[in-house]
Amino acid sequence: MTLPKEEHSVEKEQKNSKPRHKAWIRYAEDRRLEDCAANLAVFISRCKTEREAVLWLLEEARKIGSPLEEPSSVKPGDVLYMPWKNRAFLAARIGTRPLAEGFRLIGSHLDAPRIDLKVQSLYEDSGLALFDCHYYGGIKKYQWTNIPLALHGEVHLKGGETLRLAVGEAPEDPVILIPDIEPHLDRDMEKRKASETILGENLDAIAGHRPLLGAEKDHVKAQVLQLLENTWKIPEEALVSADLCLVPAGPARNAGLDGSLLTSYGLDDRICAWLSWEAFISLDIPEYTSIFMGVDKEEIGSDGVAGAQAPLLDIFLSDLFEKTGAGAPSYGALRKSCAAAEALSADVDAGVNPLYKDAYDPRQLPVAGDGIAFLKGSGSRGKYMGSEARGEFLAKVLERLDRDEVPWQVASLGKVDKGGGGTIAKYLAHLGMDVLDMGPCLLSMHAPWELVSKADLLACLDAYRAFWKNA
Repeated sequence: MTLPKEEHSVEKEQKNSKPRHKAWIRYAEDRRLEDCAANLAVFISRCKTEREAVLWLLEEARKIGSPLEEPSSVKPGDVLYMPWKNRAFLAARIGTRPLAEGFRLIGSHLDAPRIDLKVQSLYEDSGLALFDCHYYGGIKKYQWTNIPLALHGEVHLKGGETLRLAVGEAPEDPVILIPDIEPHLDRDMEKRKASETILGENLDAIAGHRPLLGAEKDHVKAQVLQLLENTWKIPEEALVSADLCLVPAGPARNAGLDGSLLTSYGLDDRICAWLSWEAFISLDIPEYTSIFMGVDKEEIGSDGVAGAQAPLLDIFLSDLFEKTGAGAPSYGALRKSCAAAEALSADVDAGVNPLYKDAYDPRQLPVAGDGIAFLKGSGSRGKYMGSEARGEFLAKVLERLDRDEVPWQVASLGKVDKGGGGTIAKYLAHLGMDVLDMGPCLLSMHAPWELVSKADLLACLDAYRAFWKNA
């Protein structure tokens, strides 16, 4: 929702301006620029749910390491990994220092706003079969109508078999749409708030229209059910336990006439997951054990079995203590290790949109192409429900970035009392870690298609490498 317009002082902005395009100055001639964007585009186009991201990470981790449960002991440089409930993923490269002295962690989240199918997901009305849906995460609901959507997810059958779906991505695939009402029939539209333009219960999507002749009732629904079973081997009763959602259809694309930006669904926050993974696999033997973590459910509060509040990190660390020869750790030993640890919450921030400048504090503007952005404190309305990095830790992190000449900038989530938001940082801080939010800034965050500067991708990649490699 666009914030109310306020008087904007151009002179005030110019007085507080600073040199721009730092990331482009640093990376414009860097041969990695287009390769980085292209490789990210492959990942982000393939992995549109947290489950797909975990499967991709598991596939990549097998090339460089071992499952956590396999080796009885490890040495510095070894990589161990642990998928968690098929919705989160952790990996560690063992360092030369013992875990009791702490570790270095970069954590991101693998989920993104989307449209979920409800448990009883299919019904018929007015000659159409529709999916009954519920939106997931913070979205502007009107942005999700009348755009091509793809059906992604898993269907869990009796006996433990899982069927995976991604319908709507191939050029020959049909797509799914959530229909809006015509302006001709919506004359009172101007009277409604933007948040009321589309009601949550009206985010149902068209699943089919052809009737199954001869069916006893619900002829169109019957046809869709027959299609599901014949084409994808999905019986009707399996829909109850299925994890299915609708996401924007189509691959990531270059944006701008000069192709200087990348646009895709799910840049928040799988962009940081991929970049931190790329930084992780490039490490040599680190001084401190380096941990990669990708979790679920950040967009709805980090709850659930695979969110940042779940016990996955404690379990992972406990096994790492044993594998490195320290024995089973006590509760106190785990807490002391976390208290000595340093972490980055690898998450994106809102880049300034020149069409809506009044939403931003002109002295705290993260700008596309200016490098990686750090958010010292999150939360809203008096920093409530947020996290704030200690200044000592922030200074230490920025020193590492400067050592590697990584361009960085200050981030914020809008003006006081008008913006705000949270990340997984506060849940890492609950464990005693020093933690800082750091990632690239996006345009159109949480929209079906988001945008990022290609130069900022390299700044982010180099920043994560600098954090891990520089003690």
